[in-house]
Amino acid sequence: MSAILLDFFDRNFITLYLIIGFSLVLSMHRRIREVKMPFLWLATICAAVLVVADYAEMLCAENPSLRFWRTLLSVTGYIIRPISALSLVLVVTPETEKQWVLWVPAMFNAAIVTTAFFSPVAFGFNESYEFFRGPLGYTPFIISFFYIFLVVWATLRKYQEGRIWEVWMLYMCAAVSVVAAILDAIAGGEHATQAIMGSVIFFYFIIRSQDTDRDALTKLRNRKSFYEDTDYFQSQISAVASIDMNGLKRLNDFMGHDAGDQALRAIGECMDDAASRNAIPYRVGGDEFMILFLKSSEETVAATLEKIRLALKEKNISIAMGFAMRDDNEDIDTLCKISDERMYESKAIYYNRPDFNRRRNNNR
Repeated sequence: MSAILLDFFDRNFITLYLIIGFSLVLSMHRRIREVKMPFLWLATICAAVLVVADYAEMLCAENPSLRFWRTLLSVTGYIIRPISALSLVLVVTPETEKQWVLWVPAMFNAAIVTTAFFSPVAFGFNESYEFFRGPLGYTPFIISFFYIFLVVWATLRKYQEGRIWEVWMLYMCAAVSVVAAILDAIAGGEHATQAIMGSVIFFYFIIRSQDTDRDALTKLRNRKSFYEDTDYFQSQISAVASIDMNGLKRLNDFMGHDAGDQALRAIGECMDDAASRNAIPYRVGGDEFMILFLKSSEETVAATLEKIRLALKEKNISIAMGFAMRDDNEDIDTLCKISDERMYESKAIYYNRPDFNRRRNNNR
């Protein structure tokens, strides 16, 4: 037994180290994007199960009397592999009520591979106890490739939001997972397990990075991210827009801070809906918002801001806006200053309206 355990740890030392270490990291950071946490745990547990199942299956392959246990362990491995790929999809896709649909291919695969107990449709063992694949033997790998494709698709969606470095990290994870699945399909081994742990650790750090760059209330990028992006996109910025909510203090005073928070969330949602690859929104203060426009014309900038204004008008939320187009010699700080000045001019018009002054006097 000691020789078996020693061989097990020798073969899987790095993978086990990643599983144990990452489990400790997850345990210490329970608040990280809580809706994503179960999927990170799912990927980690899948990797742990695969390590044990693959090694135990290898031992059973040496003894024909353990045919049932070898079949059970092989079925387990083929069920877990697509689920591990699915866990990565669930990490990178938005949370929706229809997310359960993503489980359908994995459940179909489970139904196919469990036929090995009574039929060689998926796989079986011949009279010499040698493994062979049936007509549906590559189903686990095809479905794994399908999930990896979904990871790439979700990555393209993220590219629209301008997170370039994340895109390349996710592409790398997808490519490594594809290569690992191919190697396992052809030669067997633990490549998939190693790829799972490597990918999920990358994904974890991406989510952690997003959490530090995001405003907790509106989910827009925060002030820190704004300053980083003004440096990163320095040569691409063509315009800056400043947005400020009108009447937030009055709303907080008369309706409570929950109402004010709801209004700020609504502004964030409308800005996010209007955003694109070339228009990146931020919450930089209490009721202060900014948008960086990359390689955009003045018509595009004006149309985007008008779309936001009209969407908020339907929600009975008023905002002051201003923007500044960039000349060749203007730095970003000057652009932001001009944009702010125009936004304050818009705000002054709102607060100097006769009907606003009458309401204010009546409430004294």
